[in-house]
Amino acid sequence: MPVRVLVDSAALLNAPDLPGELLIRIPLTIRADHRAFREGVDEIPPDLWPPADRSIGFRLEPPGEEALRELYLRLAPGTSAIVAVLHSGRLSPLVAQAQAAASAVLGRCPVHVLDTQTLGAGQGWMAETALRLAAQGQPAEEIVRRLRGMLSRIYTVFITESLEPLERNRLLSKTQRILGTMLGIRPFLMMEEGALLPLEKARSTEKAMEKLLEFAAEFSRAERVAVLYGPARAPQEAHAFAQRLQEVLRARELRVYPYGPSLAAWIGFDGLGVTIQE
Repeated sequence: MPVRVLVDSAALLNAPDLPGELLIRIPLTIRADHRAFREGVDEIPPDLWPPADRSIGFRLEPPGEEALRELYLRLAPGTSAIVAVLHSGRLSPLVAQAQAAASAVLGRCPVHVLDTQTLGAGQGWMAETALRLAAQGQPAEEIVRRLRGMLSRIYTVFITESLEPLERNRLLSKTQRILGTMLGIRPFLMMEEGALLPLEKARSTEKAMEKLLEFAAEFSRAERVAVLYGPARAPQEAHAFAQRLQEVLRARELRVYPYGPSLAAWIGFDGLGVTIQE
């Protein structure tokens, strides 16, 4: 029986050659303006992507423990083990709920829950690695060992134009948000041990993008690089930035991704980010 890989919709996947029968996608529910949709399943209301009123915020809601228990019970009869590759447990309760739900198949189908301590491209890379190893017939324990080895080699940073999502997610106080908006501050955010932390700030978009380049330039042995951009940013801007980034890094692989609603819930609709795997 095969190992099956669960991954939630916060992950950005770009590997059409991977065995789809081993992959189970867990959609996250996005709530906004008294409406809700399932990421990757339901069509996003066009007036919400992005919304004209930027004070409208997205809230991320993972499936509950009972829904995960039912999923495990459905998969268990034809599965040797389940490897759940999930977004950071410090950004939502999904990791904790997935671990608690595993008791439903205790003794019948081992469930390995991996907190990737990130989301987006880095989480997607881990899920793709898990799928490749599962397709090769590797046991779940070896898959998890390999994924844990990736944790310390993936770095993610963002800049954003909007401070409202940061206040909503308690990354900034209301006073900081008001003052930052008045001064035109662009925060520089980093994923650090699973938490999204505002570390620095810039007074213009151009200076914020220079900070992204300076950060990336420290990784002379970058293996993979992803540039992520929100729906309120022009794709041309993201691709132009990616070209500048490649001149600095000469990475083996560099891709540009539009990010989805789950990332927008944390950094807003006009974010620009870089994920690097050493």
